[in-house]
Amino acid sequence: MDCCICHRFHDAQKLPFLCAVDARNHIYQGRLKNLQLVLENETLRGQIDEAYVDSSATSLGGSEKSLAQRFILEDHTDQILAAAEKLREEIQAAREEIRCRKEALARRRSDFALASDGLVQRRVKQQQELDKSAQVLRFRWAQKAEITANTRAFLCSEAVRLYGLRRTKKAASGSYDYHLGRVPIFDLAAMDSISPEVISTSLAHVAHILILVCHYLSVRLPAEVTLPHRDYPRPTIFNLNGSHQNLQAPFPSSSGPSTSAHNAGRTGSQRIPRPRPLFIEKPLTQLAKEDPATYSYFVEGVTLLAYDIAWLCCSQGVPIGDTSSFEDICNMGRNLYSFFMSAQAHDLHTFQVEIPGWAPNGEERRELREETQGNWLGRYSHGGAFYFLGSTEGTDLIRSFKLPGPIKLADKLKKKLIGDAPGPDWELLDDDAWKVEDTSMPNAVGGEDVGVDGQAKEAKSTTRSGTNGWTKLKHR
Repeated sequence: MDCCICHRFHDAQKLPFLCAVDARNHIYQGRLKNLQLVLENETLRGQIDEAYVDSSATSLGGSEKSLAQRFILEDHTDQILAAAEKLREEIQAAREEIRCRKEALARRRSDFALASDGLVQRRVKQQQELDKSAQVLRFRWAQKAEITANTRAFLCSEAVRLYGLRRTKKAASGSYDYHLGRVPIFDLAAMDSISPEVISTSLAHVAHILILVCHYLSVRLPAEVTLPHRDYPRPTIFNLNGSHQNLQAPFPSSSGPSTSAHNAGRTGSQRIPRPRPLFIEKPLTQLAKEDPATYSYFVEGVTLLAYDIAWLCCSQGVPIGDTSSFEDICNMGRNLYSFFMSAQAHDLHTFQVEIPGWAPNGEERRELREETQGNWLGRYSHGGAFYFLGSTEGTDLIRSFKLPGPIKLADKLKKKLIGDAPGPDWELLDDDAWKVEDTSMPNAVGGEDVGVDGQAKEAKSTTRSGTNGWTKLKHR
């Protein structure tokens, strides 16, 4: 900065104070500080004056105000101290409650530990006792089932014995004949040579003893048999599909299809199965010619009866031979006699019964033991839960029979009856047939006689004078 007078530049080393400008610049900062101090002094003086005036005017009211403020502060302090004391008491009570709870929990833990001491052993012991009691009860149940089976076998053997089942041996052929109630039990393949009365009586006896035995055994046969009762004079049998439907079926009459249609119309929309008759009123060959439907029903009914007997023997462990053989299944006399002998040979002791699969102490035997045939007659039935034929084991037992169906057996029986039927050398003729022959008699003198159908009738030309018109030779 140059001087306004000398116009020389300022030099702090060589020419520090050559003019007033330099002096002014040197004292400029000090003057500013002095001015600042003066202003501050004036401000403080004014504040002091104002404070002095206010304190002199309110000196008396200030003391009362400060006293009131002190009382307020003391009261507030007392409230704070009371709240603190109350909080301290609550904390002490909470601590006391926590201590009591801890003591109660400690007592409960000790009681639980005392009760739990040996709990596992007690549980195992109780489980063992329960299992043992269950096994003993099951063994007693099995023992009662065996006693029941023995009783059933005894009742069946006594019923068959009282009914008079007998077996006689033929001296010539060595075969056996079977009689029930002094009536022979015929062979199904030889029915065409037996009178209708014997057939009906024999089938009635067989059906009666079969139902009686099934009642004692509590067994439901696959083909339902109906015994004679009120308005039902003869025994009948239903097929497998129509059995056990709890329907009141009418008695089958021999009036033909019209009666069946009348019964069907009378029952409405509900279809009632037709029972198969176990009786005939005519010889079998005559019935086959005059009423083929009744003949077919009768053959099916007899086959169903034989099927029931074979099924009953298989369900009670009675051997019948080959279960796929027609002769073994349809031999009713032999099967009934085998059943009777198995019932008589049954162990009828009621004490210390050995149960298959169970030990006397009630423990189940794991090993399997093959049972001999005939030693479990009376066990399996539909009236007991231990050996129940409707259970899984009973169903498997029934499936193991592998018996052929009754329809197949009936077809085989029809074929046997047709094949074994005797062919007569003569037959009866009515008057109309002889009228036709009388009209063609004059032509017999010349030799060959031509009948109505154009066939040669050599037998008429050789008719002897001794015949009075009631016999005629039959061409073979």
